[in-house]
Amino acid sequence: MAGAAIKLEAAEDEQLAWLEFLRAPSAKLRDRMIERYAEFARMHAAKLYADRQIREIEFDEFRQYALIGLIEAVDRYDPARGASFRTYASHRIRGSILSGIEKYNEKQQQITTRTRLREERFQALVNELGCRDKDPFLNLVELAIGTAIGYMLEDSRMYQRDEDAYEHNIYRSRELADLARVMNELVGSLSEQQQTVVRLHYFQQLRFEEIAGRMALSKGRISQIHSKAMQRMRENYDQLHVFRTDY
Repeated sequence: MAGAAIKLEAAEDEQLAWLEFLRAPSAKLRDRMIERYAEFARMHAAKLYADRQIREIEFDEFRQYALIGLIEAVDRYDPARGASFRTYASHRIRGSILSGIEKYNEKQQQITTRTRLREERFQALVNELGCRDKDPFLNLVELAIGTAIGYMLEDSRMYQRDEDAYEHNIYRSRELADLARVMNELVGSLSEQQQTVVRLHYFQQLRFEEIAGRMALSKGRISQIHSKAMQRMRENYDQLHVFRTDY
């Protein structure tokens, strides 16, 4: 009986808290409601964390996504729809965690892919320069420039894919737009075969082996085409007016 009385008292207290918050919502009451259910959200995070498939993800990631779901639930809950807040919040919290972890995994995969691509192209540039009878210092300079162009191509790809994300930062948006234009012009100066390799490798993030399969060429040949493309882009870079003001 005592346990039932305690539960009833807690339910009534919870109902009063919601009535107060919905009657006169404020940042202070909102924070109080979020704090009230923080442990509830943490418990959901712990349950999903225990059943996780990828062991490398830390519990803090789950807890943060659970908190995001809880905040959304507090902001959007409507008791007139009949469901209790805990029932409503459970769906929000679970959805937030699963969605967040999916995006986290995608981001980690992108980082891994980008790292592998960078290693591959760096090795290709090293191999190409090693075949030339030039001053070691000049080879080092060319390697640095080739690597820098690779990073710029990556940045221009990110801008073209997520252009809307930079609308709030006019200067950063303009800077990346200039970069994308320059890179497009440089790629456009390449032969058709070189353009294909560059676009597949940098914009579609395919490895040389995958590109070789598409183009019916050897991986070594793709590496050579890539190195030639980087060399031509280095040669053409200074000929472009990078900071034109006629657009």
